Amino acid sequence: MLSKVTVRAIRGDDGKMVEFTALDQAVHEIMLAMAFETDPAMQEEVYHISLKALIRYLGRDIRRDDISRSIKKLKKITVDFASEDERRRYEEVNLITAWRVIEDDDLTIEYSFPYPIRMLMRRMPRYAHVELAVLGDGLMSTKWGPALYKHLLLASKVKEWQPGWDNDMLVQMTPDEIADIVGFPRIDGKIPATKLLDFVVKTVSDLSKVWRFQTIFDPENPDDLVRESGRGRRIRYYNFRLRLNPPRPEYTRGGMISERPGIGAKDAPEYQVASGVWQKAYEMYDKRSSFFGWHPNAFRDLWLAALHEALSGEQLTDGYTTRHYRGTGLLHAIQRKGASDAAWLFLGEEDRAPDLITIMSRELRLSANVARADRIKSKSKRLRKFNDKAVAAAERKAEEAKTALVLDVDSPFLTCRKAVLTLSDMNGSRFEADVETPVYGRRWTGERQFLLAVNAGSNSATFRVNPTADEWEQFVLGFDTISEGLSYE
Repeated sequence: MLSKVTVRAIRGDDGKMVEFTALDQAVHEIMLAMAFETDPAMQEEVYHISLKALIRYLGRDIRRDDISRSIKKLKKITVDFASEDERRRYEEVNLITAWRVIEDDDLTIEYSFPYPIRMLMRRMPRYAHVELAVLGDGLMSTKWGPALYKHLLLASKVKEWQPGWDNDMLVQMTPDEIADIVGFPRIDGKIPATKLLDFVVKTVSDLSKVWRFQTIFDPENPDDLVRESGRGRRIRYYNFRLRLNPPRPEYTRGGMISERPGIGAKDAPEYQVASGVWQKAYEMYDKRSSFFGWHPNAFRDLWLAALHEALSGEQLTDGYTTRHYRGTGLLHAIQRKGASDAAWLFLGEEDRAPDLITIMSRELRLSANVARADRIKSKSKRLRKFNDKAVAAAERKAEEAKTALVLDVDSPFLTCRKAVLTLSDMNGSRFEADVETPVYGRRWTGERQFLLAVNAGSNSATFRVNPTADEWEQFVLGFDTISEGLSYE
């Protein structure tokens, strides 16, 4: 466990304890963060960051000489720490090794971490390091912003994101606590309340760039800004609600994202999501989640529905205007973070409080895929034929409902003893991973049971299933890209 890892001493080359200043700590944090963001597994031996970038991250008041002094100090520091193995401890380990590389007028700092340090950091993939995106615009809105961000970041480590949970936490602070933490100036010993509130609001806006959590604070909400009763109504508490996001997909089991054949679908470049994202979602959302049992392509279709809703402006649910990753908010997230990251965060929001999931239907999945085909100017005759039939069926149902007729749904799914799904050829390991494991792990909630036979070249398997009509449509459509036919007996 991480709590067993303790730093016992920080010494300089003369053996004396070193004064580790706030700037030294900030330089070290940013160098660590750069390493984490480019190499989460901490496998590389050498990392690099330009001196200009360091100055940009640290703020406009920092000079080159200040950074040079901090790096020289970091190079002299050694640390002692215990490992998870009680029989082993490390002593006199250099904190970091660094050198300069000068090319024309550009100065780059190259650096590396000793093996014991890299091993330590590999056991801390969720270490509360700063996210460079938060600091990377040259400076946050105020010079006190980074300190408040770091405090909230450390507070967020009290709990970790879990699938199916609400993943919210409250960080309550008094004005005095905020002023002390960030070094906010007092006037005649008193905190200027209006200026402090203005600082907090600006910082919360800056924190929209944070991946680990969303910071929810509305000064107009009395639950967020708690005031005392009586004259003056002084501010008593600031209540920051932190909503944890799922960890980056590359930090989950299996490491970096890789393309998966048969999963995902081609889209316009600006909306293309890596197929490995859907595979990662399938592996991460367990029985605690409403997503449990979903095939990877079902995640794709949910995303395509949300994307089509955002691009068309045709609202599907109230979440279009209230959710962070729906409507214009989703489009802004795609622009800032890229489609793959926006899709991942959208799934996390749906997992916490299902919304679009609750109305997903065959018609919605098909129409979303047709919209995708339109974006890449694909004819997709088969997909469009399915969609036309679904639209016609939906219109017929609506018309029959108006005339109060009893619907007699003519679907072999309702009466068959066996369904046979034929897929394109695949090897045994892929058949096990993409067919057998998902079907066995899927939750069916219907009342009627029948046999499902799946054939893929020389591989085949038979299952007993009891899906609802919607679960069955979702299951079949999940294999649409590799399906060669579906029949009933």
